[in-house]
Amino acid sequence: ENLYSKMISEHGGRSNAYTSTENTNYYFDVLPEKLEKILELFAGFFTEPLFAPSSTEREMKAVHSENAQNLLNDAWRQYQLLKSTSNPAHPFSKFGTGNLETLRDKPKERGVETR
Repeated sequence: ENLYSKMISEHGGRSNAYTSTENTNYYFDVLPEKLEKILELFAGFFTEPLFAPSSTEREMKAVHSENAQNLLNDAWRQYQLLKSTSNPAHPFSKFGTGNLETLRDKPKERGVETR
């Protein structure tokens, strides 16, 4: 994980991700001559994920932070209202993000290891 970030920054690039309604989108850019090596590292996140405890906790905190910011966003709140009034049997009605309570605390109470 650190090697990927280091290689990206050392070779004129950046990376990020976002989750839309149906998928999560990961992206990066880097100098063309380093693309193949960075792409190998990037693919490793999916073919050989580490799921290190520190990384998992950091990602849960990032999701929690994004959710907290969304609570103040009128467009997001309106979207949640639409979802809450849709057919409860349809997946669209489900809550679309998470927080530390839903991602860490409640699963832990049920004996579920989220890592």
